[in-house]
Amino acid sequence: RANPSTGILCLKLMQSELNVEEVVNDRSWKVFNERCRIHYKPPKSQ
Repeated sequence: RANPSTGILCLKLMQSELNVEEVVNDRSWKVFNERCRIHYKPPKSQ
């Protein structure tokens, strides 16, 4: 079951991780893509 707030939660987790340590950016982004991207639909640019 997809929770509507899951995407927002993932984004907030990403932001706090990025704020804490830039080094984990790559790893966090991979996890974000694997687990959260299905919940987060980015606005279509063009």
